[in-house]
Amino acid sequence: MEKKCKRKRTIECNRQSKTRKRVKKCDRHSRTRKRLLKKLIFIHRCVPINQKCDSAIQTYFCVSSDSCVKNPTGTITIINTSKSCTMQITITKSSSDHEEVEVGPNSSFTAIFNDLKSVKILCKGQSNKDIDCTGTMELDLHYTLCS
Repeated sequence: MEKKCKRKRTIECNRQSKTRKRVKKCDRHSRTRKRLLKKLIFIHRCVPINQKCDSAIQTYFCVSSDSCVKNPTGTITIINTSKSCTMQITITKSSSDHEEVEVGPNSSFTAIFNDLKSVKILCKGQSNKDIDCTGTMELDLHYTLCS
């Protein structure tokens, strides 16, 4: 009778150790997955635009080359709420490609992009008047952090 009990215990111990190994593999996998998910960042940024017409170009978003931000991707919306000022938007991508878009008074512009590097805005209007260019820039971004 003692031999039977010993055998049963041995079989149970082996089964438990196999189960424990499987649990560890699952834990490792889920920990790795959690680390990866923590590196992906989502942001919604709303920036007011308020500058004089025919003034210098202002940078509203920029990713520097020494930054830890990689591949900012998402949508950009520019809303021009001024009455007589036109906004000239320059959107630069990481590949040094850039796109220039003009947004007229009381209108808006929306674009989807990959690898955003910078957004710059120049307001143009009647040069004989001191006019404020107003509006908002909304960015919905997701990007990864370098490790």
